[in-house]
Amino acid sequence: MPKQTFYNLSEEKKNLIDKVLKDEFSSKPFKDCNVKNIVDRLSIARGSFYQYFDDLKDSYFYILDKETKDVHFLFMSVLRQNNNDVLKALDVFGDEVCDLIFEDGEYNLYKFRYLYWNSELEDGWKAKKKEYYAIFHNDKSSIDHELIYFMKAIVHGLIERNFKEEWSRDVFIEKYNLHINWLKRGVENENI
Repeated sequence: MPKQTFYNLSEEKKNLIDKVLKDEFSSKPFKDCNVKNIVDRLSIARGSFYQYFDDLKDSYFYILDKETKDVHFLFMSVLRQNNNDVLKALDVFGDEVCDLIFEDGEYNLYKFRYLYWNSELEDGWKAKKKEYYAIFHNDKSSIDHELIYFMKAIVHGLIERNFKEEWSRDVFIEKYNLHINWLKRGVENENI
């Protein structure tokens, strides 16, 4: 996350940096982004960038944290709002996650994250977001964490397909409901 030097900047300068970073990370996968594009657009020296962020990944995580919401936190919130009833939470979660990923200004941030996230980014994200992972893994409620991982795999797969296949919001909801109904009823009696 940004260094104190960044936070000491004027609001106008911070907002400009935010805009340029968001534009950079919304226009292409992280692997194709670079500090040169950012400093050129900001008309600052490369060294100034490193006064604000440790590296490119640090600035990427900052923008993801600022501009997007974590779908895992969202699900846990929906689950708690539904008294830890997983089936009720799943019914609500489809629309909630859809609202998130189809939001105009953040669509491409989610898209590039889901299509091009790799183990290096995952490890860096986990290191930056230790609190989240500690909260999730130390949850002492009656929630079956293996069930959460299973549902996470289904939802992540749908989100990834959504971006690969360029679904509309309606198609995403249709596919989400289909998969969740299979999860609820089981696939034993489905015609394949």
